[in-house]
Amino acid sequence: LLTGVLSRRVVKFSYRDARGRARRGHLAPLTMALYKHGLYVVGCPLAEPRDAPALPVVVYAVERFVDADVVRKTSFTAPAGFRLAEILDGSFGIHVAGERRRVVVELSAEKAPLVRARVWHPAQEVTELAGGKVRLAFPCASLAPVVSWVLEWGPHARAIEPPELVAEVVRELEAARAAYVVPAPRAP
Repeated sequence: LLTGVLSRRVVKFSYRDARGRARRGHLAPLTMALYKHGLYVVGCPLAEPRDAPALPVVVYAVERFVDADVVRKTSFTAPAGFRLAEILDGSFGIHVAGERRRVVVELSAEKAPLVRARVWHPAQEVTELAGGKVRLAFPCASLAPVVSWVLEWGPHARAIEPPELVAEVVRELEAARAAYVVPAPRAP
């Protein structure tokens, strides 16, 4: 992968995504990025090794590559307009996806100092609420990392909008709850 990035060579790869699905293909690896102790490859998937890379790009976690080999006698040029900072602008983390939506999350008074003390998103708005709570709002292109982030706060966070975010948080909570069986009290 690094050879592909440094020498602008197409890479033939096998990849297993976060859900365990296998994928094979060709990639024009444009750059690598370190984010929260993870290494990622940002690149353009190609139908054929000789295709010209085009936006949009995809982000791959390096540890999920099962196999990657440089395709001999191939090279590529980064697509016009490729700017990593612009591509990640509006993302929450390293994820890249679709149109930006306004995300709103309310956090408890207990955790409000932690929220105020950090920049969670470059375009965030923090609003003080009654009882010491805070509301964090920001534009976001992918809801997947926001779902995980909301769940990390446990009972201290509540997703407010968009409705898709609220629905996905509820689905995750219900699935987690279903995984636990509370034993019936034993008779003395």
